[in-house]
Amino acid sequence: MHPRIIIADDHPVVLHGIRVVLQTHLMDIVGSARDGAQLLELVDQHDCDAVLTDLSMPGAGPDGPELIDALRMRRPGLPVVVLTGARHPGLLDGLLREGISGLVDKCADFAELPQALNAAMAGQVFVCQQLRHHLQARDLLFPREPAPLSAREQEVLELLAAGLNVNQVAERCGRSPKTISRQKAEAKRKLGLQNNQELFDYLQTRRD
Repeated sequence: MHPRIIIADDHPVVLHGIRVVLQTHLMDIVGSARDGAQLLELVDQHDCDAVLTDLSMPGAGPDGPELIDALRMRRPGLPVVVLTGARHPGLLDGLLREGISGLVDKCADFAELPQALNAAMAGQVFVCQQLRHHLQARDLLFPREPAPLSAREQEVLELLAAGLNVNQVAERCGRSPKTISRQKAEAKRKLGLQNNQELFDYLQTRRD
């Protein structure tokens, strides 16, 4: 019996390419989705051996890490391989710690997709070559447990994610802008984020 796979990506051309590659490797595509809502519906409706999904899919339903959480709640233990263009290590490391079974860069060779799924279904964790080099360079491929964010650092990130700037966060929290900037910088350090663009990308994934 061939492995049964559900695939998801918001680009039809990418979905078609994934389907062709996986079918060439004797995998049955039992469903394809273009947003988080469709993916969760398919997981509820079909028995499958693994899911291959884009991380960022604008549209209905959850997106980003929230989509991974929703899949985990519906089907604990289901191997999930994530296809992503994200490179910020805090997000990638967070996904691995959430228990996903694979990470494949969108610039990777299509041949890595069946490799990732086969590894995931065998109970292994697959990280494609590009992202493996990226994480190893940052010492973030299964590193020691990072220091947790403090309550105030978490509060600052939540307010920044809601769209407030540093001065507005300072006013809301009753702290100085200098203190907020310091707490923001410390949170970035703990998350492995190197600059404001990586922080912005990370905060985008935390928004509903």
